[in-house]
Amino acid sequence: MRNIILLLVFGILGYLFYESSSFLGASSGIAIFLFGVMCLKNGFSNFSTFIERVLKKWANTASKSLIFGAISTMIMQSSGLVSVLAISFLSAGFITLGQGIGIIFGANVGTTIVAWVIAIAGVKFNISSITMPLLVFGVILNFQSSKTARAFGSILCGIGFFFFGISLVKSGFNDLKDIIDIAQYGQIPGIKGVALFVLVGIILTVVMQSSNASLLVAITILAAGQMSYENALGFAIGSNIGSTVMAIIGSIGTTIAGKRLAAAHLLFNSVTALVAVIFLHQMIFVVRFFCREVGIASNDYILQLTAFHTLFNLVGIALMMPFIGKMVQFLEKVIVDKKAKEYEPIYLNDSIVEYPDTAIEALRNEMEHLYDNCFLVLTYALGFTRKEIHSNTPFREIIAKKKLYRRDVDFDNFYQKNIKYLFDKMFDFATIAQTHIHDKEQMNEIVHIKNAARRAVESVHQLKMLYRNLKSTTQTSNGALMELYNEIRIDLAELLRSIENLEKSSDENIQLILASIRKVSQQLDQTDDNAINKVEKLILDNKINATNVSSILNDIDTANKISKDLLVMTQHLYTEQYAPIN
Repeated sequence: MRNIILLLVFGILGYLFYESSSFLGASSGIAIFLFGVMCLKNGFSNFSTFIERVLKKWANTASKSLIFGAISTMIMQSSGLVSVLAISFLSAGFITLGQGIGIIFGANVGTTIVAWVIAIAGVKFNISSITMPLLVFGVILNFQSSKTARAFGSILCGIGFFFFGISLVKSGFNDLKDIIDIAQYGQIPGIKGVALFVLVGIILTVVMQSSNASLLVAITILAAGQMSYENALGFAIGSNIGSTVMAIIGSIGTTIAGKRLAAAHLLFNSVTALVAVIFLHQMIFVVRFFCREVGIASNDYILQLTAFHTLFNLVGIALMMPFIGKMVQFLEKVIVDKKAKEYEPIYLNDSIVEYPDTAIEALRNEMEHLYDNCFLVLTYALGFTRKEIHSNTPFREIIAKKKLYRRDVDFDNFYQKNIKYLFDKMFDFATIAQTHIHDKEQMNEIVHIKNAARRAVESVHQLKMLYRNLKSTTQTSNGALMELYNEIRIDLAELLRSIENLEKSSDENIQLILASIRKVSQQLDQTDDNAINKVEKLILDNKINATNVSSILNDIDTANKISKDLLVMTQHLYTEQYAPIN
């Protein structure tokens, strides 16, 4: 069906091109303009690492996020691209939903700046003469071997095609008015005309996937005198709503957080558009007052349209900025993933794999998710709860006061779904991310995360073999055997408590805890020897049966391996210089 529709569109356009060279000129101008925007996107995508680092530093609050969104949209000439980046960063856990909403608000401000560039530099003045040199320089740079040079070449080509497309659209609509009286369709009076052109603006923006392109059409048709000022205002309002489609498309396949941000974009633009339509005449009055004060002629409807576009976006931000917190709460309550599987990755998605810093951040966050699942199994297998591990109560005291196991757990099923499956997804994502990384430090960071994940999973795999004996000894009447397994249980629980304390410690305390963990790692083999001596003594004293010795020694060795896996995992996550534990 899609192919049939595409062929039909091509057929209709081909007929219109044959009938009118002016329509062909205007359409080719729009195509070249969009190609220019595409070149700009491709050029700036090569600086994704720089964009990530700027975002991390300068978008840590809603107000800073707004500024980042405005400047990045102004530079990259695409609010859609900025919205998609924001969704990707949010999905990775790189920014919060509130910060993402700030970026979306800022992207709308950036779009108004682009509209001023189109109106002043593109339509009011003829700067097409500088486009050819830009294209020449851009093409030359594109043939260079340097990736940075090619990126700058794409940017220069993008700017050149951007303004060349504007000049073609402008001349195309000027010629078209001499052949077809567009004015009969663009002069519908009153609110009916505004509402109709809001719809036209939405449709055209969705079709062209660019609010800048639809604004260009509105400005050039208005400049040609083929549309009334009020209808052009409706067109501008519609283009704002249509621009949310890029964000919605960008949210497909992302996490629930990305979908919430896309919904925030749609909500903001829709509310802003509604306010603009309701208070249209009041805003027109404010725009005229502003234009009169700054010296813009009362009949200069092109700049008045651009001023109106800026005004209603600023009004929308002023109205909704104080309610970002409430909006976050509303979106988190309304948009929930009812079909989400608890074992699916939370932070990983294909849209961020090409952004090194963001991919690493996502892997770190997913590693926390994986460890949280492992921690859940480890604590249960030892007979404790999360709350007990996080407390300061001595474990021997906890054991003396409670029944260690209250219910049975399907370890195999939990391991396969919540741990092994998640690890496999992480490993695949990390492997693909490494193909986009050329920095040695970033590559080393991913290797550390992969190794930490492998060790965490291995610790659970080892504990599966130990769990049955740990549980059965709680029912034994042999006090010496129970005490032996309780010591295994307590040693592992103490290690888990130390690891958990790392997450809530200051940098200075982290170093102290790491030093303590290193000391434990050096004592593991000695502990193993001491345990063997203790078992031998218990046999000689007839406190345990010699037929169970091999099982007991295997369990002690398994506990030793679990401890080493957890220690190595911790070193991978918290130390830059990693020394393997033998």
